Formats: sequence, C-alpha cells, structure tokens
Amino acid sequence: MKKRLRKKKHRGEFTEWGRQLLIIRNRKDGFDEFLDAFIEEAIETNGCCCGGGGSQDKLDVVVELGRRSDDPSARLKRITAWLDARPDVQSWRMGEEFDIWHGDFQDIDEEMEQVNPANGLQPPLISVVPPDRRR
Repeated sequence: MKKRLRKKKHRGEFTEWGRQLLIIRNRKDGFDEFLDAFIEEAIETNGCCCGGGGSQDKLDVVVELGRRSDDPSARLKRITAWLDARPDVQSWRMGEEFDIWHGDFQDIDEEMEQVNPANGLQPPLISVVPPDRRR
C-alpha cells in the first residue's frame, strides 16, 4: 500500500494506538472538577485525546496515545503518574493496547463484572491483534 493510502487508512507507521482506562475514585463529590483536571492535566498536557464517560466515583475512557513515533509508552507513564499522585483516585485499571481505528476493543469494565463462579477470579485481559498489525 502506498504511503498516502497508509496515512489515509491509519495503517502501518500511521497506526494510532490507545488503551481503555477505568478509574475508581474514593469519593462521589467533585466529579466535574476531577474530570476537568484529568482532561487538562493528564490527557491534553501529554498530547493525547480521550473519549468515554462516567459519574460520581467511576470514569471509563479510551485514551488515544498516538502513533509509535509519538512514544505512546512515555505518554502512558505520565498519565498513570498523574493518577497515582491524586489522593481522590482509589484505583485504576488499564486495558491492553489496541489499534484505535481497526483493532479489536475488549471492554475491561465488562470483564470485571464477569467473575468466574468456580474460583471467584477475574478472567485475564486479552487483546487480539491480527498478525499484519503487530509491531
């Protein structure tokens, strides 16, 4: 595929990567202020975008981390460091990396609700990436 088409179709070196992020807060008040701070300080400051929603003590978003050349792992580390520094964040969970435009998205919130009745353990996170998209 020619470079122009790879760019248009978000393939090859133009693939944009993302992860699902599930944040549980230890309080129900101040959600709007938390959301504003999260978007401004953790997401936009790192050159990322996100989409999703939540209410009161739970936020579920997909964070677009950019292309491989944008160093998505460094962006992710800065976002998680911001979450770790917040006193109002009880816990957070990150899903597997996936191709934002063409990848298989597996909702970690649904996985958390699907508990194995035999042993009470959660199933592991699995991301399926076709061989032609692996790096």
